[in-house]
Amino acid sequence: EPVSEYVEPRVSPYRLAAHLTSAFAIYCGLFWTAMSVALPEPPSDSVRQVLGAIKVQRLALPISLLVGITAVSGAFVAGNDAGRAFNTFPKMGDKWIPDGIFQLEPVTRNFFENTATVQLDHRILATATLLSIGGLWVATRKLDVHPRVRSLIRTTMGMAALQVTLGISTLLSYVPVSLGSAHQAGALTLFTLMIMLTHSVRKPSMIRLKTLGYVK
Repeated sequence: EPVSEYVEPRVSPYRLAAHLTSAFAIYCGLFWTAMSVALPEPPSDSVRQVLGAIKVQRLALPISLLVGITAVSGAFVAGNDAGRAFNTFPKMGDKWIPDGIFQLEPVTRNFFENTATVQLDHRILATATLLSIGGLWVATRKLDVHPRVRSLIRTTMGMAALQVTLGISTLLSYVPVSLGSAHQAGALTLFTLMIMLTHSVRKPSMIRLKTLGYVK
């Protein structure tokens, strides 16, 4: 019997990434709306906490975007079965940067279809995400922010470390379904925490600002 290309189910990495992106976008909108209904005002007990929250927001917004981009890059890893190659860490095989990362033409295809490049991208983005969240934690340690905001930053830092650990474990274990699913759930959890943090440091309403004495 001739071998059919349809024996093993395959999904286009582009469609998979688009599907994940739309799912995250819908989830983000729904979760943000739900939080706005449940918590119409961000937590703040003083003008200093409002000013501290503004500084946190400047960092939280780009980091949230980075978390989302990293998650989408994970979809390209899954779509290209890139998690089943270079199952070593921190090096990829015996090299930091594997050969052939720009072998496809045009060059842009490598970032979406080249197994080595896709996995390298995800490693770089994941590391950048962890370092960025760690930087957020360090940069805001001395800021006067509401205890709820402080707790969210710490929780997000812990979740980022756990997510990276899950990713490395998944890679070294040749992507078992259980760890792969946990890693995907970890991405959504980390994204959720960043939404919560960004929502908690948004600007209060004028009425709330007047109550705190910020606006006269």
